[in-house]
Amino acid sequence: MTINSMQAQIQLALKDLPSSEQKIGEYILAHPKEVTKMTIHQLAKEAEASSAAVVRFCRSLGVTGFPDLKARLFAEIGHSAVVGYFDIEPNEGVSSVIDKTLSNTVQTLHDTVGQLKIEVIEEAVEMLNEADVLYIYGVGASFLIAEDIAQKWLRLGKKAFAISDRHVLAVAMATQSEKALFWGISYSGETKDVLDLMKTAKELSIPTMSLSRLGNSKICELADVSLFTARAPEAHIRSAATSSRFAQLLVVDIVFFTYSSSQYDFVVNQLEKTKKAVKFL
Repeated sequence: MTINSMQAQIQLALKDLPSSEQKIGEYILAHPKEVTKMTIHQLAKEAEASSAAVVRFCRSLGVTGFPDLKARLFAEIGHSAVVGYFDIEPNEGVSSVIDKTLSNTVQTLHDTVGQLKIEVIEEAVEMLNEADVLYIYGVGASFLIAEDIAQKWLRLGKKAFAISDRHVLAVAMATQSEKALFWGISYSGETKDVLDLMKTAKELSIPTMSLSRLGNSKICELADVSLFTARAPEAHIRSAATSSRFAQLLVVDIVFFTYSSSQYDFVVNQLEKTKKAVKFL
């Protein structure tokens, strides 16, 4: 698998796709070079699927269409740099652990950047601009991301709340819902507690944003704006959680820096104020 590998993303998404799309993915993985020369109708015929299924497959992978998918496949075929996802083996040496951890992180970051959409980042920044109050929620490792988001925008003058108790967060949303935004963090996109709070936010007419792995999920169906990271493999000792955490932080940083750039002078002034405030502590 190569950097920003389309084939890697297909492999990771296969088990979550409908059977018609699975057939397309399996055919592409078996014949990547041939697929780069096919039309959408030829691929559908060879994979024993329909052209509509190919379109849905591309959408599930987060690419703009079949030409985009072919271009990415063509770019990675014959790539000399071997970077991929690796799990840790028993009694592995420190040097090997370092190499594998770096490879997993680099692969995830490149795959995440490869599927980011500029217009979605811009929509997210606009929602953050309009909100005075931010409610951010995640479970487990995703709560660390929620805390990072709250800390970043708190320094810029937003009322930002990352509260681990979902009941307390629901109370806060109910009493301060004007010009608010709910940002749900769930790598799988299926975490029940996050979905419940997303539904609560929608009942309160609070705009919603999500951050999850690429693909169709319940959180994307609920969110007004959906941000994605690349998928990472489910490893035996949870290297996926490590990789997904880095990917989530990358997306948050990109949104934060885009937001900061859009009102540069104000942000610099706010950061200077907060720097002075903590200098005496």
